[in-house]
Amino acid sequence: MAASTRPLVRVLGPIDVLIADGERSVGGHQPRAVLGALVVGAGHAVRVDHLQWVLWGESPPRAAEVTLQSYVSHLRHVLGTGAIVRADHSYELSTNAVDIDALQFERLVRRADAERAAPERCLRQCREALDLWRGAPFGEFADDEAFSIEARRLEELRHTAMELGLEAELALGRPELVIGELEAAVAEHPYREHLWLLLIRALAEGERRVEALRACRDLRRTLGSLGLGVTAELSDLEQRVVDGRPLEPPGSDSP
Repeated sequence: MAASTRPLVRVLGPIDVLIADGERSVGGHQPRAVLGALVVGAGHAVRVDHLQWVLWGESPPRAAEVTLQSYVSHLRHVLGTGAIVRADHSYELSTNAVDIDALQFERLVRRADAERAAPERCLRQCREALDLWRGAPFGEFADDEAFSIEARRLEELRHTAMELGLEAELALGRPELVIGELEAAVAEHPYREHLWLLLIRALAEGERRVEALRACRDLRRTLGSLGLGVTAELSDLEQRVVDGRPLEPPGSDSP
């Protein structure tokens, strides 16, 4: 990704700002909450009353608007005067004035998905995207009502990027590099069927067909525990493992 001279607002982990000469302090809990809320609505107007709700819930203090203005003034000092625009009774974080790691991440994942037929390029995009992550999205605010939906959406995209990268490794003929990672991922996320299918494929391609069939049985039990039947993809993959037939190329199905 080309270097930028604009401030980089980072929310894929604790909220902070990077400028050309290093990290710049955003301030305490409240200014970080304001910046995070502006990132969620980046490129769009975020109403003052919503920002007050993010800060104080249903009981804002009498001086709420003045206090909010002071936080915005501080953030403008950090990001540059054109970064946060006031319009009517709203503020907007300008994506023309700052870079945002979450937006960079989404662009990279979209590119990776578009490059699935070219696994080396796909893998490169996935690695660059995942390298942007430093922890839970929005840091200390990840579970707050104002941020939790966006945090979960970004986490889901992170899983997609991880799965795309694992697919690409398999497409490049390197199953031995991903089996351990897939086993750990399946243990952590046992209900993500696509991870199981990638693990089965990796085991089979790594000449570990007995383990691949055991993983098929484990996936069948997992689906059954959810009241779900066996998918056509699992049935076909399992039969190919049993018969020793070539597997379908990874990436032929969406994660």
